[in-house]
Amino acid sequence: MKHILCFGDSNSWGWDAESYDLSTGIAKRMPYEVRWPGLAQKLLGSEYHIIENTLNARTLMWEDPYQPHRLGLASLEETLDANAPLDLVILQLGANELKQMFNLSARKISRGLDKLVLTAQQEYYGYPVPQVLVIAPAPVSPDIGKYIFGHEFGPQAYEKSLEFSCLYKQIAASRGCAFIDCAPLKFTLNPRDGLHYSREDHTKLGSAVADKIRELLG
Repeated sequence: MKHILCFGDSNSWGWDAESYDLSTGIAKRMPYEVRWPGLAQKLLGSEYHIIENTLNARTLMWEDPYQPHRLGLASLEETLDANAPLDLVILQLGANELKQMFNLSARKISRGLDKLVLTAQQEYYGYPVPQVLVIAPAPVSPDIGKYIFGHEFGPQAYEKSLEFSCLYKQIAASRGCAFIDCAPLKFTLNPRDGLHYSREDHTKLGSAVADKIRELLG
């Protein structure tokens, strides 16, 4: 059996914007078979074991003072240790660093991704170093500043998110990682927030990830 870790944020957790309650700030989670890690598991079958370690508001290496204890760099090493041995680590993060309060360029965000890639490329207990699959998040909506989280992300988030494709691809190539770019998949995103993936988007990504896993692990 091949063991695969999915390490991501709310767009891997399955945050369902359609269920979002503005009065409480709460949204429900998409069912396992709908969100992309669960869909990939279904497509791959019992010879593969996908482990979900996904967290709303998770960042790469910058602490969010309003949503603490969600730092990817701080938790990835422990997660890798706890789930060893792993054949593949999938990383899809970076969208939360688009928030205005961080004031980060896309290049600085990508440097955070590079830190996580290097963390994932470690040996545990004498097992082989796992392969790494980098996923460049889909660009957010051009109008994200007008939607429910516009006050957090602001009008510049879109232009920065367009740079993820190129920057993440460069990191993947330099570190010997596999790569999936969400941009060519033409996600629709959820029209309530222009940030979170729709159910159709999860279907597209789950299928692309399953195909890539078969390519990498056979």
